[in-house]
Amino acid sequence: MQLSLSSHLLVYGRCEPEELVTARAAGITQLELWLAEPHLPWRQLDACEALRARLADLGLEAGSVHLPFYPSVPELLEQGAKWSLIDPDPQRRAEALAGARLGMQAAAALGARHAVLHLGWQRDAWGPDEHALAREAVHDLLSNPPAPEVQLCLENIISSGTRAGALVELLDELDPEGRAGICLDLGHAHVDGGVLDELEQAAPRLCHLHLHDNDGRSDAHLAPGQGTIPWAQVLERLHAAGYQGAGALEVRDLSRGARPPAEVLAETLAASAAVLPG
Repeated sequence: MQLSLSSHLLVYGRCEPEELVTARAAGITQLELWLAEPHLPWRQLDACEALRARLADLGLEAGSVHLPFYPSVPELLEQGAKWSLIDPDPQRRAEALAGARLGMQAAAALGARHAVLHLGWQRDAWGPDEHALAREAVHDLLSNPPAPEVQLCLENIISSGTRAGALVELLDELDPEGRAGICLDLGHAHVDGGVLDELEQAAPRLCHLHLHDNDGRSDAHLAPGQGTIPWAQVLERLHAAGYQGAGALEVRDLSRGARPPAEVLAETLAASAAVLPG
């Protein structure tokens, strides 16, 4: 497994490559860029290409992106503005799909190979309508791909419709060729379904991982080792399965940007180093 770092850790400020030199010094060369404004101007493809060049100058690359699921960080925090591909309102659903499609283009401009997608939000109620809307959105993104070179990865997000087994079933129906895959979020799996069981369910389509920890009850996004995930067993299962993809550290800055980014980053990397392979 190649260790990566999600820029979600720094989402309360702008994505400045120079702040990521701590990660590079720790041996991390790959990032998962969080497509959220103003953190990253993902709607401007020329700005994405410029960021790609700045990262390359530092020996870093965007291996993956997290596709947008809210208009911007301030709008989410101050207004509760959200995007959902299973929203019952057609106009809001169309806005979410447009964001995902443009996000795929931004991924290509950034040089990313994987794009992680949420189908809705945590603890959504899933019934026949939600399953149908999710199928419609994924079919749209796969049948008319906005960036064919970028692999779509569906993430489990603590809801019945996005557990690993449900995502495998959806992809087997819509994508028998195996172009898309699953991003298994280990923290989410620990809360919903059980991390080892979800890992087994996701294995046939596993293409990416999100790494963070919690107590098994709340989605705290702690550094690996700070919660109760059985990391030794998880890593053993991944090794036995021959997993060669990336695992993106997706840890939360509990200060919401009040602490210096370099300090938060160094603390996260130090905590994770005790648990994860370098």
